[in-house]
Amino acid sequence: MRTLPSATTVCRVLIGLDRANASGTLHVEAEGRRAAFFFDSGKLIGATVDRRVAVTHRQVLERLLGMCEWDGLVLRLMQSAAAPDGWRLREPAQARFLALQAMRAAVTRVDAAGLRAQLGNEAYHLTSVGDALVRGADLRAEEASVLFWLRKGLPAEELAAQPGCGLAGYRFLWMLKLLGAASPKATGSYPLLLRKRRELRSQASAHALLDLPEGAGGRDARVALRRLVRDLHPDRFGDGTPPALRRASGEITTALVNAEAQIAAGRSK
Repeated sequence: MRTLPSATTVCRVLIGLDRANASGTLHVEAEGRRAAFFFDSGKLIGATVDRRVAVTHRQVLERLLGMCEWDGLVLRLMQSAAAPDGWRLREPAQARFLALQAMRAAVTRVDAAGLRAQLGNEAYHLTSVGDALVRGADLRAEEASVLFWLRKGLPAEELAAQPGCGLAGYRFLWMLKLLGAASPKATGSYPLLLRKRRELRSQASAHALLDLPEGAGGRDARVALRRLVRDLHPDRFGDGTPPALRRASGEITTALVNAEAQIAAGRSK
């Protein structure tokens, strides 16, 4: 787990530079150590880590994995000249494919329990970052299986049991989530969210907030709370949800919890 924060940071940047067709030099510093990665139109054309120059794709990956052990990375992209003579790779490398390989190594030690805690039972989908990441990639069999089931909308907890997936596939899904390449599907109800926001602003009663008739008791309130939170909790809305609506979702969820507590305590007015 030590390598994950640094690996995730570096690999997300590599994927971003690839997608942006960026040119320049990515400088990385941490713990008094330095690395430089040279890009031309999104492709990696040279790399040096601790003054060790990489000339093959394998050497770049080895240097990259070693760098993921560094703590407190500072990254800067500078528009600079091409890689110096002698620092160029024999063949340019796709930065996103290097990121894919590095993240595979970074997540190998995570056990099933840890993955379940991180992924939950949401149904995930590929984001635009994910589409770009896997396009043309040399995927392993379990990774291809995961993509198949992602497109079917299968909940994460059922993924590992599917043919061809297993624990390795489960790790792949988590890796995609870390990279912003997969995210839970938005399942929240926008119309309900807007209605509850209006009710909250008009200072509706606890019973009205929970869609209950006046006089309903604590048991009904608990059932109503679970039903509404299932559709209104901030986690039910996707990453693209406007910040104002996500904040409203949090405020409404808090108000619903308070309303249930009021009814349970017999002070709903």
